[in-house]
Formats: sequence, structure tokens, C-alpha cells
Amino acid sequence: MPLRRLLLLSCIGSLAACSELFFVPAKDMVRTPASLGLEYRDVGVDVAHGVQLRGWLLEGIAPVKGTVVFLHGNAQNISYHLASVDWLPQRHYNVFIYDYRGYGESSGRPSIATSVTDFPFVMDALQAMLPAAQRRYVVFGQSLGGSFAIAQVARYKDRYPIKALIVDSGFAGFRRIAREKLHDFALTRPFDWLLQWLFPDQPDVLRDVARIHPLPLLIIHGLADTIVPARHAELLFQHASQPKALWLIPGVGHIRFLSAAAGRDRLARYLDARFDRSVSPNLH
Repeated sequence: MPLRRLLLLSCIGSLAACSELFFVPAKDMVRTPASLGLEYRDVGVDVAHGVQLRGWLLEGIAPVKGTVVFLHGNAQNISYHLASVDWLPQRHYNVFIYDYRGYGESSGRPSIATSVTDFPFVMDALQAMLPAAQRRYVVFGQSLGGSFAIAQVARYKDRYPIKALIVDSGFAGFRRIAREKLHDFALTRPFDWLLQWLFPDQPDVLRDVARIHPLPLLIIHGLADTIVPARHAELLFQHASQPKALWLIPGVGHIRFLSAAAGRDRLARYLDARFDRSVSPNLH
């Protein structure tokens, strides 16, 4: 058998469970909110068949304006991604950050389908925990979490008082990003058109982003992102309906926008506009 064909067959065999290749979970917890001096509650959310998701509810400084539901990227767990949102409680926002199945202290195995369908269990748990005045939500997803957030909000936006969706460094389709990564790899590049069909095309992110309306949508993407190119943000923006905003940030890499104080200040102003009628909602 020619070596090239043998390598291709080996590659296909390794992709048998292709949806799981989107997930790189870690079980070790490297920090807690307490190590950063944050007030928080350790929360368990029962989903299905004995599976429980684990998360942290970071308590905003009074007066609390609303609650940000945060969905992290494909690697590690919430203890690694805490830095993306640990500044929000000082801006008077609760944050609920949770792990998908199989990440951190969450049980079960991760999948694309359950990462979307577990969302109403998370939201129901928040509804039960929070005072009525704090049951106003912005859903914020980064990278893989951004694509999940689009699918979740498209399906469940009428069930909960969600005020906006924010997507940072998200991609415009699971099969689309898989083909791009296959093309980047010399071994699979000649066959990327074929191997892409081993990856799921559901949820349909471009279809779902068009269904976010009438909720405000903010898409953030660094122009120096080499992991998910900024063309994904532009494609998402093209398919979305108003009200929508696109922030393309020069010189910023993958999910790095919030590492600078200027980025955090800009996002805080956007959040304030979702909850404070005295602030203009047309922020770009």
C-alpha cells in the first residue's frame, strides 16, 4: 500500500469521533475565585442521566446591574479562563462561569450537542438562585464558547430575559473551521475537501446567528488572530440581523481583547448600555 494512502487511512481512523476533537478538557483546577479575593458561590447544575456541571457564581459589587453567563473556549477548564471575566464583579456584574461536561469538576463526556442542550438547565439554576432584580442576562462566549453561545441563544432566547449576546473570537461553522485546520496540516491538506465531511455541520452557526434578532449582538475579533481568522467574524456579522456591532481589533490575537484595560473598559460600557437606559445603546 502506498505510504500516502496508508497515512491518510490512519488519519481518517483517528478522526472517528470527530466532534470530540473540538474538546481539550483539563481536570486540574489551577485557581479559584477566592485566590483572587472574589466573593463567589460554588454551584452544581444537574443536567441529565446523573451528569452534573460545576461552575462558579461570582458575586457583583452592589448595586448589581445584571448577570453575565460566560462560556469558555475548547481547552482546559474554568480555572484557566477565569481571567477573562474576573474583573466584571467590580463593574457591578455577577458572572456565572461553568464547565462543559468532562471539563474540570463537571462529570460526563463533552459533546457539541450536549454543550448546547445543557444551557436551559444552567439558566434554570440561575433563575432559582438569583434575586429577581439580577435575573437579567448577557451571554458571553469566547472561541468555541462563542459558537455554542450563538446556538444556545438562538434556541432559548425567548425563555429567559437575555439582554444581549457577545461573541469573542468565535468561528462561523464547525465543519468550516475543521476544514481550515485540515488545510493547515500538510498531511491532510490534499484531502481537506473530503475529510471535512467527517466533522459535524450542526449546529448551523450561520443560520443560528441570523436568529439572534431582536437581541443585540456584539462580535469581537482580533485582526492578529491566527487560530480563528477574523474572516469568521465578518461572515457572522454578514449573516446576523440588526441590532449588531462588529469590533475588529488591530494587533490583537485569539481571545486577547480583554487582556488590556482599554478592552475591559470598552466592553463594560457596552454592558452598561444594555442595562442602563440613560446610556446610548449605539456603541461601536
